[in-house]
Amino acid sequence: MPRRVRDPQSRDQLVDAAWRLVAQQGPNATTLRGVAAEAGVTTGSVTHYFEDKAALMEAVLRHNGAVASARVVGAVGRKRGLAAAEQAVFALLPLDETLFRCWQVWLAFWSHDPGPVREGGFLEGYREWATQLGQYLKEAVEDGELRPDLDVRHEISVLGTLVAGIGLLAGSDETGRTQMRRRARRIFGEHFQALAARV
Repeated sequence: MPRRVRDPQSRDQLVDAAWRLVAQQGPNATTLRGVAAEAGVTTGSVTHYFEDKAALMEAVLRHNGAVASARVVGAVGRKRGLAAAEQAVFALLPLDETLFRCWQVWLAFWSHDPGPVREGGFLEGYREWATQLGQYLKEAVEDGELRPDLDVRHEISVLGTLVAGIGLLAGSDETGRTQMRRRARRIFGEHFQALAARV
């Protein structure tokens, strides 16, 4: 009997289809059959790559985190210190279609019990983001952009709370995105200015 080969590209297409559905209707309403229809394949094609719905939902969460992480990495580029910290914050906000979808997925998993999803959730990605943000803030202290006695851990918590708050507001309201973009730029602009002014 010939061995069944799993095509990574086909798997990625299924994850992307599931990602879109979870953003639109939440994880509970997203079914393997619905994902198959969204991707234009049979349900058997989905079960070929994912043993059950939980495995697919884990893949959706990992994909969601990877999309957000890639956006942050791309925005930061070769910047360091305060400029890198600002980019790491702004890049995570749901101010365009892609990040809006990321936040829809996170919000959907927060507001529904998706069952036994074991890994790939928001906190996993948040810890990575917070670690990197801490590195940028330490660079800003080393470079004299921020005061030497800055409580970096506290500042990570403050910025994380602001990002989460704006993410909750903007991630649930597509119509107010332009207004939220202006508001976010002002909030974070003033916050980073105040931090720098204390040097």
